[in-house]
Amino acid sequence: MMNRIILLIIVVLFLIMMFFNKKVCLARLFKKQIEVLKNDKTKKFSKWDLMCFIVFPIVISALIVFGLSYQINVSLAETLATVFSLVFTILFGFAAVIVEKSTSYDSKKGRVIGETFVSIVTSTVLSLFATVVSILLTTIKTLSIISILSFILLGLSFTIMMLLLMITKRTFVIYCEDE
Repeated sequence: MMNRIILLIIVVLFLIMMFFNKKVCLARLFKKQIEVLKNDKTKKFSKWDLMCFIVFPIVISALIVFGLSYQINVSLAETLATVFSLVFTILFGFAAVIVEKSTSYDSKKGRVIGETFVSIVTSTVLSLFATVVSILLTTIKTLSIISILSFILLGLSFTIMMLLLMITKRTFVIYCEDE
């Protein structure tokens, strides 16, 4: 029981650090990422994009973990920690390339570049979180916490995958559409 209280305190403190410290506040980043999901023509949120980027990853993760009773094991968690560390590193460098490219285009292409940059930064942050959750999964032995962390990690994984696919498509548009 004491371990659960300590874990809860750690989670609460972590969330306070991430969302209430103005120097690292991620709320604006996530708000901006949600705005990327607006339809360009109607300026309204695309229900389909909201479903694919937010709802479906949560539902799929819940079905896998709680419906199929699947938990991520230590070996897979270690592999995922490595993968997400690499994704984080690669995206961090790619963000610099996009920033350099952003000054040389008209408003529409500039907007696409800006939105792509937001998605890259969001993916970078989510990859960092996924790495931390993966590392936690290698050390925690409580089954209920492993299930919750597995749910979080799978949700992050599916969301990152969708963001990476969007970044790939938009990068193609940025660099190859004019040719």
